[in-house]
Amino acid sequence: MNFLAKLWNSIVEGFKNTPLFVFILLAIVILAPSLLGYVFYAILGVIALAILAFAIFAWRLQRMQRQMHEQFRQQGERTGHQRYNYNRYRHRNSNEGDVSIHTTTAMPEKKISDDVGEYVDFKEEKNSNK
Repeated sequence: MNFLAKLWNSIVEGFKNTPLFVFILLAIVILAPSLLGYVFYAILGVIALAILAFAIFAWRLQRMQRQMHEQFRQQGERTGHQRYNYNRYRHRNSNEGDVSIHTTTAMPEKKISDDVGEYVDFKEEKNSNK
């Protein structure tokens, strides 16, 4: 409802700023009412064309976005980068608060045994004989 009030106020402000247009519109209404229908259809046609142009623009933009995404994906495959599907990962962890840990590589075996080396506790002393 607030949108309609704002629209009406903007129309009224437009008429206040262009009194010649209001005079011509009133003259058409009084002198040639049938011409008013054509003016109305012309305005509707302009609005329909604007909506169609916006839809075509949005469609072209989405198509370009898909093409660029595909191009980047192909370039990544050519350079050897692995593909990772973030949507599938997000879908798996859909429950908030769930934590899952996945290992990417196996842990290498220790090359040095546990009994090699020892811990030495030391205390640093400053020499005051300088």
